[in-house]
Amino acid sequence: MSTPEETWAARLHAAVDDHPGALAFDVASYLTAGRRRARRKRAAAGLATVTAIGVVVAGAAVATNGTLGGAPQPADPVVPNVTTPGSGTYGGVALGTGEDGGAVYLVRPGEDAHLLDVAGAEEATEGCPAWSPDGRWLMFGRLAGSSDSASRDAELVIVPVDRSGAAGPPTTIALDGFHAAGGLNPHPCGAWAPDGRWVALAGTGDVWLVDTQTEEVRRLPRLRPSDLEWRPGTDELAITGYTGVNRAAPTVSTPISVYTVSTDELRQLGSVEAAHITWSPDGATLAYTGGEADPPALWLVDGDGTNARPLVADLGTPSLWTGPVWSPRGDRIAYQRPIPQAGEAEEVVLVDVADGTETLIDAPETDGQLWYPFALSWSPDGTTLLYTAWAIHQSPEPAGVITVPADEPRTATVLLDAFDPVPNHQYLWSSKQMWGR
Repeated sequence: MSTPEETWAARLHAAVDDHPGALAFDVASYLTAGRRRARRKRAAAGLATVTAIGVVVAGAAVATNGTLGGAPQPADPVVPNVTTPGSGTYGGVALGTGEDGGAVYLVRPGEDAHLLDVAGAEEATEGCPAWSPDGRWLMFGRLAGSSDSASRDAELVIVPVDRSGAAGPPTTIALDGFHAAGGLNPHPCGAWAPDGRWVALAGTGDVWLVDTQTEEVRRLPRLRPSDLEWRPGTDELAITGYTGVNRAAPTVSTPISVYTVSTDELRQLGSVEAAHITWSPDGATLAYTGGEADPPALWLVDGDGTNARPLVADLGTPSLWTGPVWSPRGDRIAYQRPIPQAGEAEEVVLVDVADGTETLIDAPETDGQLWYPFALSWSPDGTTLLYTAWAIHQSPEPAGVITVPADEPRTATVLLDAFDPVPNHQYLWSSKQMWGR
């Protein structure tokens, strides 16, 4: 008789039979063909800050919402084994520039973006920054060596960041043999666990778990997920979907598996299959959608895999789909919906979890430019949306990062308008942690 893990693996591989060459993706060749841009040359890239328009709320503590109930709230984060940072937290946004190369920048409303200056290899590129749960540490992926090298060493870098945005001494964890899964950004893209200790990453054919204190590395083989989500208040990582070798490849739904760090066990979450997932902030409910349905629907399921029920019957068929994102306040879920007859342009919809009521956010306008999202996330206090966006009806098409108040979306603030390409939109689990407390 097959074990649950064997059954789960068989169903996963059955779902990817239409992609026989996916796991043979040649990352080294992809990197060699990329643009040759060194990290230090980006310091003078001239990223522009645009004067704030409207109201922006900076990072703040996450509000607790008890309406969903049923799951424990997260304990105080366990801090990584790194040098204690200066007083306070930066409370702004961390952004990684570039595809095959890049650097990490920090920005707050009304301030110029500045390069995060971290000690390390002179020839290295960095990307996919993510703030720790307490907002005091910043993690990012690094590829050491020249961008035209056939082989480059992947590293996970963790630095304390103080209120001024200055970085302390880094902790560097080698990821020997790591190659990033599909999408456009080859850097290791990690997601912090709620305890601020473990980090999850998706590699080509494996999910990696890294202990930031002991530097232990665990690998869950034969996986190429389209989404990774830590369950709030637990050490459980939900893994689902299958992603192809590039952004144009279809995303396939698979059974949702749940890995528990403390027990080293992998189990299946009921009979649910999904491509994109997001947990409620109390960890009691999972929202999910599939990859094959046309149009897809948005569903809810209890944390034990039971009581699956639809929330939104028709999400439209998005061209840049990166999945739903649950508000830190627990009352709403944001998702992207295509705008008919507008090419790849999408709009944002907020759906009320209690009754399914939807609120459309029209494309925000600043200085005559309409902004359309690649991907979106929430501020830590749940009041503001962060778009990585483009203005596709302009010539040339600017790309940037904007904030939009969720309750008064008529105003917007442009943090940056000189990103090319927009960062991290292909790794939703990383972009959710772009805004620090």
